[in-house]
Amino acid sequence: MTSKKEINSQWKHYGWEEKFAGVLQKPVTLSEIECLKNSRDKTSVWKLTLNSGSETVPVILKIFQQPLKENHLVEMNMYRKAYPVFQEMMPKMIWLESDVKNGEFWLFTECLEPVRGQIKLRPYHLERMIPTVAKFHALTFKNRLSDKQATLFDSWLPRYESKELTAERIQHIEKTKEYLDLAMQDPDLRKVVEPAYDIIKVILGKGPIFFPEVIEAGQCLIHGDLHIHNICCQDTSDEHNWPVQLIDWESAKYAPCWYDLVVLVELLIDFRGDWQKKEDDIRSRCVDIYNKEMAKYGIVFKEDPVKLLKMNYLQRVLEKRLLNHLRRVLNGEKSLLLKRYLEKIVVWGKELNLY
Repeated sequence: MTSKKEINSQWKHYGWEEKFAGVLQKPVTLSEIECLKNSRDKTSVWKLTLNSGSETVPVILKIFQQPLKENHLVEMNMYRKAYPVFQEMMPKMIWLESDVKNGEFWLFTECLEPVRGQIKLRPYHLERMIPTVAKFHALTFKNRLSDKQATLFDSWLPRYESKELTAERIQHIEKTKEYLDLAMQDPDLRKVVEPAYDIIKVILGKGPIFFPEVIEAGQCLIHGDLHIHNICCQDTSDEHNWPVQLIDWESAKYAPCWYDLVVLVELLIDFRGDWQKKEDDIRSRCVDIYNKEMAKYGIVFKEDPVKLLKMNYLQRVLEKRLLNHLRRVLNGEKSLLLKRYLEKIVVWGKELNLY
């Protein structure tokens, strides 16, 4: 992976100090390099601190190594092509340098302050983020874009109902059945899986779309990985509204709009045991705010919004997430979500007439 030494070397080789000076309209020098993320999928994220006199300018550098994956291209195209549509919700792109070394792409963007670390997260903080999510969704809801804008996305944006993603869901569901059987052969895992095993096997036979309502409720461009680490706000002091922007766009796709609420709200509840005593209230409050915000843009859901959230949650879990966590546990890793997934499939599956 890339090192600080390599970044310094390329900085000098390409004369980026002069380029930044031109973009920022002031002379700068590179003073600090901090690695924020070095992932296994051949991307790394760095924070560069530039000095301009007594002022410091933080910049984010994201490096994509070859061979590029589809999600890498998606994120780069969000900045290269879709940025004019969503610039209010995204960091400013400074520039994208292609073919740096061995064909790498180096993306320089504005450095934003993640919400995580600024505050001690409480359920009411979600209410300050949801209006921006609704505004973001409304821009592309049911292909609201103009023909000219729509062409920006045609060649690169993954679509939930495409043949490729449909085939992937079918494959994941078949694999889930296999992994359920493997889990039943493990003495310890069997205790966890057995109470839900027969029910889930019946439910999986109804896929790959377990709820047509998920599609009928409407699709739009979603972030796809809308957890709290990917939400930024430069000023969290406002008690009512936050100027929210989103980072890490690798999972963006045209998909059911409620998927983002599943990650932002429901998965956070899953991880937060201290929230689960009031989860019905938290869920209802967040869903009500999203529903009302979408209505401001003329978007009205026919189904009960809480029911839609639950449907989208189960659809997302059954089509891929359950498989991921079964595989993780069978590989000897820990899963904080497997037991919760199994319980909610049984309880919500019955509530929503899946069995």
